[in-house]
Amino acid sequence: MGQGKKPEGGVKETRKGRVFRKEFLLFLVIFFILWLFSFLLTRRFPGFVMELQYIVAREVAYCLRLLKYRFSLEGATFLFFTNHGGEKLIVIAECTGLYTSIIYFAIIGAYPARIGEKLIGLLLGIPAIHILNLARMIFISLILYHRRDLFDFFHGYLWQVSFAIFMLLLVILWMGKVVKVRRTHAEATAPEG
Repeated sequence: MGQGKKPEGGVKETRKGRVFRKEFLLFLVIFFILWLFSFLLTRRFPGFVMELQYIVAREVAYCLRLLKYRFSLEGATFLFFTNHGGEKLIVIAECTGLYTSIIYFAIIGAYPARIGEKLIGLLLGIPAIHILNLARMIFISLILYHRRDLFDFFHGYLWQVSFAIFMLLLVILWMGKVVKVRRTHAEATAPEG
């Protein structure tokens, strides 16, 4: 190995690097197309999004009633009757977990896996996102009810970061436990040794 020469494994590494970049670029393109299509569907059918807001509001109301909290619910708007006065909480589209589910769907859809593996990822992941979102909504409702001063921190920061981490952990879990590793065509045809 003289000066200026590439090590023997350099060609193989370069080929793997190009294959990885090509696959990653394809993933990004498919991800963006799926995300954009799904997002545009939410704009095309605002009634669906509004109904989802009402469903989440009713689920939160059900849980809060079980916990014996006092409030009124009109549509997707809560009015809490607290010791420090009335507090209003409106369940908007971003409060439904819909947009997190769209990102999750686009990641699963763009990842190079078999259709069955993708279906398992969606059938496990979307309900898990919904359940975590419901827990989030109940939690921030309780924070608003008891400690209005902490609401912005929990709603705007802590839960947003937690939700993103949870979604990524779902993807990693799916990739590790459900997706079977497949050799790429370049790896399969490359000589051993």
